[in-house]
Amino acid sequence: MTVRRSVLCLLVTGLLLSEPAAAAWKAGNPDVALAVRDDRIAGALAAVDEIDRAAVRDDHAAFIALLADDLAVNNPQNGVSVRGATGQRSAAGQISYTRYDRVIDYAGLRGDMVLLMGEEIVVPKTEDAVSARETHRRFTDLWKLVDGRWKLTARQATIISRP
Repeated sequence: MTVRRSVLCLLVTGLLLSEPAAAAWKAGNPDVALAVRDDRIAGALAAVDEIDRAAVRDDHAAFIALLADDLAVNNPQNGVSVRGATGQRSAAGQISYTRYDRVIDYAGLRGDMVLLMGEEIVVPKTEDAVSARETHRRFTDLWKLVDGRWKLTARQATIISRP
């Protein structure tokens, strides 16, 4: 019995370790690393982790739950989306990635909200894996605390390169 448990633990651990990190952020400079000491900024960045993982896992309910009711997005497709349209884009697979990495260049407070700016590197999921290209974007996100949970309230993202 203990041998079976040990083998099962090794198999599960191996599976978890073999799965590449699909969504992550890192501080782009020492100022951001210091800013994370503020509980509000740390909380907003935890929500960033959640929403990015949801986009990678195609967990549309988790993605939508992190959008504020008054969300407005200037999206990388050069359009403006509000919460409902952004949720529909997620559900339709238009916000779906195999990888989502962020470099946070600025993290600060604006009143009771958290402002994040930086670069994101994404690889969109496509039917044809060969056509999936790494895309670099600049982003600005504004997060606010709503009923004890950080939610995305404003976002701007611009594609800067597709190698």
